[in-house]
Amino acid sequence: MKPIKSAVTLLFLAAAVLAFATPAPAQEKKPQLYFIEEDVVKPAMVAQFEAVVKEVNATLFKAYGWPWPFQVYATDDFHYYFLYPFESLTEIDKGFSIWYGMIGKLGEQKWDALNRKMGDTTEYVKQGTVTLSPQLSYVPEKLPFKPEEAKFIYWGFCYVLPGKEMDFEAQLKKMVALYKAKNVPAGFKSWIGGIGTEMPFYFFSETGRSAADMFLTDEKVTKLVDPEATAIWKDMLKLMRKYEFKTGMPRPDLSYTPPPKAK
Repeated sequence: MKPIKSAVTLLFLAAAVLAFATPAPAQEKKPQLYFIEEDVVKPAMVAQFEAVVKEVNATLFKAYGWPWPFQVYATDDFHYYFLYPFESLTEIDKGFSIWYGMIGKLGEQKWDALNRKMGDTTEYVKQGTVTLSPQLSYVPEKLPFKPEEAKFIYWGFCYVLPGKEMDFEAQLKKMVALYKAKNVPAGFKSWIGGIGTEMPFYFFSETGRSAADMFLTDEKVTKLVDPEATAIWKDMLKLMRKYEFKTGMPRPDLSYTPPPKAK
C-alpha cells in the first residue's frame, strides 16, 4: 500500500510472514493470532542487544524447551519485533505461565543479570496482539521467490478513523478481488491490530530479495492493477487518520524454532 513519490500510486504488493513478512505457500483460511513484543534499541547498543537476545534464546528458550516458535524482524530505525503465534488469548496466558516457570528454573539472580543487560540496550518495550486476516489478504498460486530469499521488507501502517473499520475492510476486500482477477504474481497479507495497538489499526507488508528487486516488481504490478488500484487506495486514504511506513529485514539468526517432538 506504498504510495510512490512520483505519483499517488497503490503498490499493494505485500507478502507477509508471519509469519510477519515472508511469502506463504498457500492462502490460509483461519485467522492467526500473534503476540508481539517491540523492543526499541539504542543505536549504539545494537550489537550488545543482539548478543543478549541470543543468550536468552540459549539459556531460556532452548534450555527449558519453550514450546512455541517466534520470528524476529528488525526495522531500519532500530525497532525489533518478536512475533509469537498463539491459538487464543488463553494460550497467551499459558505462555506467560511457562515463561515465569522457566525464569524460576534459571534462577532469579541469573535472570536479573540478563534482564539488566537487555535493559541497558533498549529505550522501551511494548507488547500487544495482532491477527493475520486471510479474508483481507492475497497469496498468488505461484510465489515469485522462496521465503528464505526475502531480505527486504516494507511495512505499511494504516491508522483508521474510529468507526470506519468496516468501510476500510470493504476497500481491502476490493483490492483482494482485483488482485485475484488480474492474477497478480505477488501477494499481500493484512493484519488487524488488537491489544496494545492504536486501534483501529491495520498493517500490511511487502517483501523482496532486495529493495531494488521489490520496487522493480512494484512497477510491473502497477501496470496490471491500475487505474483500479489507485482509485481504491484513494478511498482507503480517506478512511485513515494517519499512514506510516517502515523498512527492514527478517532476522532468522535471532529467531527461535523448538526442536521436533520425539515420536
